[in-house]
Amino acid sequence: MDEESHGLEEEVEHPSPSTEYQTKKLEQFQGRIDASFTAMQTSFDYLMKTINKNPDKIIFDAENIIILGNLATYTIPLESVLSKLKNPFAGGSGLNATKTTRKGELKGRETSVCIQPDYKNVTDLPGCDVLDSYFLMLLNDDKFIHQPAHGPLRRAMLQLYGLSVSPASAAMKTWIESTTAAELKAEESAAEIKGTDGWRWRVSDSNPLVHGLTIWFKKKNQRKWTKVVEDSSLFEYSYHYDDVMSILELLSDSPRVLIHDEPYASDEYFMQAVAKHHAPVAQRIENDRAQQAAS
Repeated sequence: MDEESHGLEEEVEHPSPSTEYQTKKLEQFQGRIDASFTAMQTSFDYLMKTINKNPDKIIFDAENIIILGNLATYTIPLESVLSKLKNPFAGGSGLNATKTTRKGELKGRETSVCIQPDYKNVTDLPGCDVLDSYFLMLLNDDKFIHQPAHGPLRRAMLQLYGLSVSPASAAMKTWIESTTAAELKAEESAAEIKGTDGWRWRVSDSNPLVHGLTIWFKKKNQRKWTKVVEDSSLFEYSYHYDDVMSILELLSDSPRVLIHDEPYASDEYFMQAVAKHHAPVAQRIENDRAQQAAS
């Protein structure tokens, strides 16, 4: 290595117990702490500016900060925010899940959403910068919901509003139709999707007495819908199909998957329900039972 290139290398620091070296390192430490305090004050000023610009959308109750988004209402426990600002090591890393209720409501149906600000270097930012970004994201949830990274926000809106007409309907329509090739009919609280073998499926969450989804089908050239499942929460493996997206994925490959794939690829309860209306599925169940009896 020549002398010029050697000079480009970083100089290696050699620690020393000397008073001069220790004094220098202490001054550097103090300088970095002072700089972090300055950065925190600046970020706090930006946070207060956001709060003061939105007095009707960022409000306080006894123990919470309440963000009134365009799609929903978000409740953030004040103590959890303050504890993280006071001590970044408290309670793990990142922001906690935020209680989410329907727009304009604090009670009633609720879910939670855990989203993080879109910064690659978020761990290097002052706490108030992160909080300011989070507040702005919740205030503009109707814009952020379309971004690829915010799947948790989309799923929270789906759990909160279902398939019905809501402040989130437009975002849900874009997401469901681009992800599953289904058609969302929010005015009917339903979604429809093509299956295999000329079938078409319909799911709805309009019945308040049903915990899951109600499912109908139309065979090829069939004009009226046939109800096949009253409540999808009764599926034997219902935890595999506890949301609309999972059900739509199953239906898009049905009835083929019920006839040719392993039972666990669909659901035995669903197979039994469809078998009453489709002989090939009934034959599949009968063959499976015969094989089990012979083994």
